[in-house]
Amino acid sequence: MRIRECLALKWSDIDLQNGTLDVNKTLNCEKEVTSPKTKSSIRVIGLDNKTVLMLRLYKNRQAQVGREIGLTYEKVFSNSFDEYRDARALRSRLEKHLKLSDCPRLTFHAFRHTHASILLNAGLPYKEIQTRLGHAKLSMTMDIYSHLSKDNKKNATSFYEKAIEKLKSS
Repeated sequence: MRIRECLALKWSDIDLQNGTLDVNKTLNCEKEVTSPKTKSSIRVIGLDNKTVLMLRLYKNRQAQVGREIGLTYEKVFSNSFDEYRDARALRSRLEKHLKLSDCPRLTFHAFRHTHASILLNAGLPYKEIQTRLGHAKLSMTMDIYSHLSKDNKKNATSFYEKAIEKLKSS
C-alpha cells in the first residue's frame, strides 16, 4: 500500500474476520480524505494471518487507550485525538528509529517495493501483483519489477527442459 492509503484507513475498511482490507481512499497533503490515485487503486487486499493478529492486537490496544480517555477510534493510524497523522512526521519517525537501530535508511515506499519483490520471487504472476499494488497498467508493474525476473530466467529454462523431457517420456 501507499503511505497515504494507509493513513486514510478506518477500522471499517478492515475485515479482520475474513482477513481483507478495502483500499478506497487516500489522504492528501492537507490531511483531507480524497479518492485514490486511479480507479485501479481501489482494491481489496488479502491479509496474512500474522498481519491480522497484529492488527487485532493494535486495535485492542487502541480501544483500551480510547476507553481511558473517553474516545472511540475510527482511524487505524491516528494520533491520540483520532486525527489523521502527517506523512512527513511518520517518515521522520521511521528515519529516527532506523538510525537508532543502526539500520540502513529506508522509506515507506521501500516496504511496498520489498513486498512486491517477495511476491514476484515467490512466483506470483505480474497481473496479481499489479492488482495488489493498485497499478493502473500491467506495464507499470512489469517495468518496475522486471529486473527481478532475470533471476528466474535460469529457472524458466530448467522448467522448460523438464517439460520437454516429460513430453518425450509420455
